[in-house]
Amino acid sequence: MIAPRVRACALVVLLAALTALLAPVASAHESTPVGVQRIELSLGARTLALTITAPPEGGGRMPVVVLPRGEAPPGDVTLAAVRPGEGPATAPVVAPGAPVGQPHEVVLTADGVGAWEIAVADGATVARIPITVAAPAPTPGWVWAVRIGAVLGVVALIAALAPSVRQRPRLALALGAAAIVGLTIAATAVATAPATSAAATPAAAPVDPAAAPAGGHAGHGGGALPATAGTPASDMSAMGPGAVVVTARTGPGAQAGAPTDLELDLTDGSTGAAVDDLTIHDDALIHLAVIGPDGRLAHVHPVRIAPGRYVVRVQPATGGRYGVFAEMERAGDGGHQVARTAFDVGGPAAPATPAAPGAGVREVAGTDAEVIAPAAVAGRPTRVSVAFTGGGGAPVTDLQGWLGMGGHLMLLGPGLRGVPDPGDPASAFGHVHDMGAAGPAGTYGPQVGFDYTFPRAGRYALWVQVQRDWQIITVPVTVDVAPAAAPTP
Repeated sequence: MIAPRVRACALVVLLAALTALLAPVASAHESTPVGVQRIELSLGARTLALTITAPPEGGGRMPVVVLPRGEAPPGDVTLAAVRPGEGPATAPVVAPGAPVGQPHEVVLTADGVGAWEIAVADGATVARIPITVAAPAPTPGWVWAVRIGAVLGVVALIAALAPSVRQRPRLALALGAAAIVGLTIAATAVATAPATSAAATPAAAPVDPAAAPAGGHAGHGGGALPATAGTPASDMSAMGPGAVVVTARTGPGAQAGAPTDLELDLTDGSTGAAVDDLTIHDDALIHLAVIGPDGRLAHVHPVRIAPGRYVVRVQPATGGRYGVFAEMERAGDGGHQVARTAFDVGGPAAPATPAAPGAGVREVAGTDAEVIAPAAVAGRPTRVSVAFTGGGGAPVTDLQGWLGMGGHLMLLGPGLRGVPDPGDPASAFGHVHDMGAAGPAGTYGPQVGFDYTFPRAGRYALWVQVQRDWQIITVPVTVDVAPAAAPTP
């Protein structure tokens, strides 16, 4: 009578043990979820969006999708995975020049743990994107407990079912008890395992350590020392620990109407050391706003060419002083920062052309943009929105996400003369995101909106930016902000 009971009990224990053995361990030892990181590069005359699938822990294959945007010139770019500062050990992989908006995938290999760089070259400039390949994580103790407990239960159960043991009821019951103990150990380990153990953090390219607050983020720039073309201009606005100082240099004899490379050196305002701990945030290492004396904005993304050194090609339309506003995030406690500087360009200066004021419809890049801007008062939240329509007044619903958002708003506040001045340290700079969700097709539109509290009264220059057909559409707007009413006595 005892043997059938042993067999029945053994079958139950076997099924439970197999469940404990297979289910949790399979979950715990799934391949670590690969991290996917996007980064935008203004590489020479090209604009490239890269999507990087990080290699697994310990190293391996690293697929990279290269997507040309904007006006892509002819020619190829090459990519290679290299150790910091080194050249490729093998021939780099070629990403052939492709039509704008057509992605091309290449596969690189990072064959070891630690610091790596993805070198992207256009024949003149080599961009170096830092990534980190993590070492394989040790197996957690709770996984070992599951393994040992499950193995103990299965082995004891098989022994209890052996014909020679079934003739000895006491031994069979003892082995059955051992199987139950093993199962209990495994079940307890699963129950007490950390909730995040089965989904380890992927070994990805550097990621944003702190998400931007809802509604975007705004930075207020500080002072900029005088600068001339080819002469450093440093930001001395916030010399506290961790504040980034940006020094800008243009090529020799920078002139209006001609492209020039703008080099940026980043140093720590406290230590003077090169700053090389930027993390990718909103799909870029640096979001750079270059604002000219004519009121035009260039929103570009410099490429890292060496530790603490970046370069981007710009084409000033007029002579005069250009304001430079660099948004970045440092790892650790550095956080989000906006550093500002300036540079001068030779050639005839053109007077600033103010954008159309306030609300109304204006035509930009073949698209009608209706600006909705209620009367703004300093210190009060204001919502600025733009609705886009195409031919025949049809709503535009095919806006593409850019830098992870449906739209961007950049703005420059009044300087000492009460109007926006990119060379005046008193002109505050801000950058706000449209936080609306994409539609079912993954696109945006017809309207994008931005919430912002203008810090003080005066005239503000605004630039609303969206992407359509892989081109950036910029809608300039002027907003006059009234002073806050004095409190009633």
